[in-house]
Amino acid sequence: MSPVRFFALGLLALILLGCSRPSPDEQLNRSLTELQEAIEARSSERVLKLLHPEFNAHQPYDRDWARRTMALLFLQHQRIQVLVLNQTTQIDPIYSGQARTEAQVTLGGAERFIPDSTRYYRITLDWLEDDGDWRVHRLSWE
Repeated sequence: MSPVRFFALGLLALILLGCSRPSPDEQLNRSLTELQEAIEARSSERVLKLLHPEFNAHQPYDRDWARRTMALLFLQHQRIQVLVLNQTTQIDPIYSGQARTEAQVTLGGAERFIPDSTRYYRITLDWLEDDGDWRVHRLSWE
């Protein structure tokens, strides 16, 4: 095989690999990163796009609660940083399109930690895949 033909086949293989759809793990990790960046950018619109239409947190709280809470938090703090201490994410092997992320996080602002302590939160995010996009369905924390 000539070097030109070999190069062309290699280039074609790279193009085809680049066109392949990202794996569910890659898509979920992208959604996690996007969620953290949206919070740090203080963009409630971007965060709300990542919440499932039937989102709930600790049972009684819904998307409207999330929107109001973000508005208050973003007004109170000029800068927000999400510090992830550790995180595990697992896609459910039995139920397609479901995943869970467990993490320990703390929130920092420009002036101090939010709230005014260095306390960390243990959070659980339950994800549902919706047309190829992962969205937070449930949020709980301790």
